[in-house]
Amino acid sequence: MKVFNCILGVFSILGAVYCMFFPGVTFLNAGWLVTILLGVYGLCSIFAYFANPARKESNNNSGLVANGVIGLIMGIGAAVVSILALFNTGIRLSLDIVMLLMFAFWLVYSGIASVVGAFIQKKNGGKLWGLTLALGIAVILTGLYGATHLVFEAMSIGFMIGIELMIYGIRLVMSVFESNE
Repeated sequence: MKVFNCILGVFSILGAVYCMFFPGVTFLNAGWLVTILLGVYGLCSIFAYFANPARKESNNNSGLVANGVIGLIMGIGAAVVSILALFNTGIRLSLDIVMLLMFAFWLVYSGIASVVGAFIQKKNGGKLWGLTLALGIAVILTGLYGATHLVFEAMSIGFMIGIELMIYGIRLVMSVFESNE
């Protein structure tokens, strides 16, 4: 599982760099990028839950599967929005606004999950909980700002997706070095 996390983390970091260098292309393809991001996150969280042999003894992993299911549902919703935008250009603007709001609220939710995860890491003796907490707070603030300033979010969606991918990739790579005693 650690090798899988490391490979997915490296791909997420590379995808983040691409999104940050090409924010215009990222915005034009935001629906598909958000769909892929949320879908992969959801599937990986569900896979990680079922791959953990100690899941029946610990209730801490139930949050992992809940995050995965919510991510998968939001990914399917993002796919529906993207497909509708392909066939009806008249409602493209309203669908783009919905997509921007979905992504902003997903950032807030993801940040809250990171903050909760940081406190669980601290309770379990994890050494990197402070970084996870700081990154979670940064994601919450970015999501709240994006939800209240849609023009800013529309202009910087590529960079914001890049930040989320970068944080996710770094967290995955860091998870390889955490001990599972």
